[in-house]
Amino acid sequence: MLTLSRVFPVQAVRSEWRGLQAFTNVLDFGHFCSFGPLGPDTLEQAFVSILKAADPPAPVSAPETAVHTGAAPAGGSLTRALAYARRETVEVLRDRVRLAFAFLGSVILMLVFCFGISLDIDELDYAALDLSQSPESRAYLAEISGSRYFRPTPPLSSAAEGRSRLVSGEVSLVIELPPGFGRKLRAGEPAEVLAIVDGAIPFKGETVEGYAAGLHQTFLTAQAAARGTRQPEIARIQPRFRYNQSFESIAAMAPAMPAILLIMLPAVLMAVSVAREKELGSVTNFYVTPTTRLEFLIGKQIPYIAIAYLNFLLLTAMTIAVFGVPLKGDPLPLALGALLYVWAATSYGLLIATMTSSQVAATFATTIASVVPTIQFSGLLQPVSTLEDGAQTIGALWPSSYFLHLNVGAFTKGLGWEALLPDILARACFGPALTLLAALALRAQEK
Repeated sequence: MLTLSRVFPVQAVRSEWRGLQAFTNVLDFGHFCSFGPLGPDTLEQAFVSILKAADPPAPVSAPETAVHTGAAPAGGSLTRALAYARRETVEVLRDRVRLAFAFLGSVILMLVFCFGISLDIDELDYAALDLSQSPESRAYLAEISGSRYFRPTPPLSSAAEGRSRLVSGEVSLVIELPPGFGRKLRAGEPAEVLAIVDGAIPFKGETVEGYAAGLHQTFLTAQAAARGTRQPEIARIQPRFRYNQSFESIAAMAPAMPAILLIMLPAVLMAVSVAREKELGSVTNFYVTPTTRLEFLIGKQIPYIAIAYLNFLLLTAMTIAVFGVPLKGDPLPLALGALLYVWAATSYGLLIATMTSSQVAATFATTIASVVPTIQFSGLLQPVSTLEDGAQTIGALWPSSYFLHLNVGAFTKGLGWEALLPDILARACFGPALTLLAALALRAQEK
């Protein structure tokens, strides 16, 4: 006799029993939930009905979140600008080439400009054709040779040789003393001296003419005093030089060179920094942040303002210690004016950077657009008031014109707040105006 466990295993019987019991419960619950005498239409509906009957759904409530209805936290714009400033500072400190260019470049150019460019016209070579061969003619030539303006060359043998030396550029002045020069001087008769000047360079030619006329008048006065006679004088002019009594160009050149260097180098560094962001594509980091264009530009600008101001202090120390030009005026207005000037210079670099897309283009464009107007329209070569109408307007709208007057006035004339305040106020307008123009010119998204 076989047992039931052998025919139907215990586990199988239990599984069948459970399935039959579950089916019976579904039918009973379907009849209880009024699905009709046949229960739910599908097994899925029956399963959902069981779940609802076993555990009623709990009410769902949204999590509580804090709603900020106030304004944005104060200082957010400043924080973002300072963050960009810190990032730019780290990049500059890591870039040794750019850091060396920022400081060594200004030192080298200052030395080259001040020692290599001189407006002093002295030790000019001259030649003499003495046809008189008298003590008076030799004294006349000795008067010219003894000055610091002229240096004698071998005497001429003919007038044609003098013209040949002028053509070749060997001499800048030829003196011809006619026969009877000494006799006429002793007799008190008028005597003429021919002075031929190389006028290829007008400024130099006018200076040589003035030197020769002054020495000629000095010689005649000395001869009249030796004879005990006096020349009739209707009016006499007595020149006096103030502020630069030695009349040396280094006293004006050394304070003037920072006007060029402090607008060229900071502007180039600033323009290259922004153009580098565009060229490498890292400017995208700015576009995907809530930072505004003004915050981005100001943050990039702050480190270069600091570098440019350190350059100003370095150039000022060189002017005093290396070139021997003392600072006679008040240093406080000079320091404030320099800070406003480097702000304008870096803002000018920002404006040019918004118009270029590569570092090479930014370098060349900024160099040309900063150096040429400074030399031509700032009063470095001639006063701004002597320029033509259009050029004079450019000079009045160029920041170097005001800094040149401020720096040279503080060093050579000893000017203070009262005289330098108009330049400071005028320069205070350039930095904000150029920065706003750069922000407007910067595209909201690179193409």
